[in-house]
Amino acid sequence: MKRITFKNKFGYMMGDVANGLTFGMSAGFLLAFYTDALGITAAAAGTLFLIARIWDAVNDPMMGAFTDRMFKKRMLKNKGKKVDKFRPYLLKGCWLVVAASILMFIAPNSLSGAQKLIWAYATYIAWGMAYTFVNIPYGSLAAVMTQDPVERSALAVARGIGGMIGNIAPRILVPLVLAGFADNLSKGYLIAMAIFGVMAVISYIVAYLTVEENIEHKINESDQNEKVSFKESFSVLVKNRPFVAVSIASIAMLFGFMINSAMTLYYFKENLNALKLMAITGVTGILPTLILAPFMSKIVKKFGVKKTVSISSLISAVIYGTLLILPDNPYTYITVTFFAGIFMTIPNMLVWGMVSDCIDYNQYLCGKRQEGVIYGSYSFVRKMGQAFAGFMGGVGLSIIGYVPNAASQTASVLFGIKFLIVGLPAIGMFIAFLSYQFIWNLTPEKQVEVVQTINS
Repeated sequence: MKRITFKNKFGYMMGDVANGLTFGMSAGFLLAFYTDALGITAAAAGTLFLIARIWDAVNDPMMGAFTDRMFKKRMLKNKGKKVDKFRPYLLKGCWLVVAASILMFIAPNSLSGAQKLIWAYATYIAWGMAYTFVNIPYGSLAAVMTQDPVERSALAVARGIGGMIGNIAPRILVPLVLAGFADNLSKGYLIAMAIFGVMAVISYIVAYLTVEENIEHKINESDQNEKVSFKESFSVLVKNRPFVAVSIASIAMLFGFMINSAMTLYYFKENLNALKLMAITGVTGILPTLILAPFMSKIVKKFGVKKTVSISSLISAVIYGTLLILPDNPYTYITVTFFAGIFMTIPNMLVWGMVSDCIDYNQYLCGKRQEGVIYGSYSFVRKMGQAFAGFMGGVGLSIIGYVPNAASQTASVLFGIKFLIVGLPAIGMFIAFLSYQFIWNLTPEKQVEVVQTINS
């Protein structure tokens, strides 16, 4: 089996840099853009996130099945030739993602309140579908690049680094841009998104040119008319304990991470009155990944995947919970969340390699690989976590009584913001600990058996 190279790892990393740039803008700033620039209420924005993400989540398995089906057609059409299953989508879909993301941060002043809400729904859903068109094939790439557990860990680390860079870059630049456009927030958001859009297109193209699909699967003539049964696929997935564990943990972790990202702007603006210092969280947010990357494979080799992700999730939950009772101070928050972020980063870095393990295990259970369907199903549960986080962010602000653009917020509102930004991540990471500790059952010995069986 061909070994993956540094160029392949770099290309895979750049794919998630591109994903992270638009996703980071959506996760970290779209709620604030809607409430403070477009003029949508927080509750309406939260409902929008919930509805759009539920549709987006349903759309993910459909996209996974689509990639599997189109691959069969291309294989049968190009017999005897090497056909890439997932790479082409990076090139075909990059401009769709960027165009939709820019539209998402345009605030037409001439529209009425109802029309602005319709505009927000249309552009956000369009971005979500374009993102799915690229992200499902991109995420499935790891499973066809290598079957070696160590190489998959390396790819997971590369993706973790790329995603962290893409998600953190907006947190560094956007507060600085907004500070310069304090009198015209709409323009500031749009300029920032346009900059990241150009960077995303370049990153997607680099990824397309440098990744390689090394695991080839034969398609027989009898497979041409085979239909993908979602009922059958789901019945197998619920028996796939590693998949169930990763799914529950990912929903919980993403819920906490997304809430934290969405509330950071509010926390630094309202609780700390230190919006410019928010940029520091961008730097401290990426440091854990850079620190852990060289050692992650060794950590997994020594302690195993299960112990590594479960214990790190528990420690992260405890640290976030401790921050809830500490006094509000920007430097305290930055320091403590840095250490919480180290332990939160570990399972987030390794999860992509674990998903590839789940794909192998699924083939072990039912004899069908279906990378697109499996990854699409996993993406479905991630989107559900994002949907709940977006809904809770918007509705949570309404529940605690947040008043947009107010000179100051009440003490109860400030505590509510603090609970949203650190209390909910603590709960999410604790749920992730329970899932990894008591549901994940793929031991190193079992993993060897799985790979030998599906390759025999």
